[in-house]
Amino acid sequence: MKPKIGIPQALLYHRYYPAWNKFFEELDCEVVDSKVSTKETVDAGVRLAVDEACLPVKLFLGHVQYLKNKVDYLFVPRVVSIESKEYLCPKFMGLPDMVRYNIDDLPTIIDTTLNLRDSKINLFKAALEVGEILGKGIWQVNKALWKALRELRKYRSERKGKINSKANYKIGVLGHEYIIYDPHISMNLIAKLRKMGVEVITAEMLSKPALKKGVAHLSKDMFWTLSKQMLGAGHHFFDRNDIDGIIQLTAFGCGPDSLVGEMIEREAKRRRKQPFMTLNLDEHTGEAGLLTRLEAFIDMIKWEGI
Repeated sequence: MKPKIGIPQALLYHRYYPAWNKFFEELDCEVVDSKVSTKETVDAGVRLAVDEACLPVKLFLGHVQYLKNKVDYLFVPRVVSIESKEYLCPKFMGLPDMVRYNIDDLPTIIDTTLNLRDSKINLFKAALEVGEILGKGIWQVNKALWKALRELRKYRSERKGKINSKANYKIGVLGHEYIIYDPHISMNLIAKLRKMGVEVITAEMLSKPALKKGVAHLSKDMFWTLSKQMLGAGHHFFDRNDIDGIIQLTAFGCGPDSLVGEMIEREAKRRRKQPFMTLNLDEHTGEAGLLTRLEAFIDMIKWEGI
């Protein structure tokens, strides 16, 4: 029987799942991901998490709760850094501990540390550690990692998408992938906008040079990778004449978002070039209210064009 590896469908899942899935499949494992987020998933996570936890962490715990009795292993890596000289939010570093101490009767957790701050060779070391846990040899692990990285490049290329020439408006959407691309907590924001005749552009659709240029004005380099990406995308959108409006999605309780989101909002007020709106999401946010705000935002863009 192939060992079953559970991957919660939250947080970095939305960034790396194709690579993780390919990696474990090449190691002769059966990958079991949790179902798409629902209200029940969020409610389960809220009951398990401390009150101070941000919405994405609560959601992650809800997905773990769903998976725990269905798999032999849970893949919850301790991700410290994914870029040179940068870090991720501390929640990614402490995620295995939050899972372990908030949920009972868990299967074995694969909590390998991934820290690429000083050297990308640490990715290979992390892969070898996972392979060792599963009893796999170095050559099988090396081949699995190579195929996983190839799958990830393909996934990122496809995510850039195609330009919708029939769209009436072009809107930049700012926010972390694990918020924007989770259909429940974002309440299918992208699908709703597209239905309204909007072409959506996110940070993941931009090139690295474009994102880097967006943060070039900072007096010192920002060391939070995901926040830096969000800020870079924001300034890129502000500088483009073809962006009709900007929507920023933030999660209630997120420390980095509270700082970076404020920086972006202040820049939007200073420039007053495009209509700008911030949507702060939590487990109580209602879909009807969100839809009303989106419709009002599109109307404001129409009035700007008159």
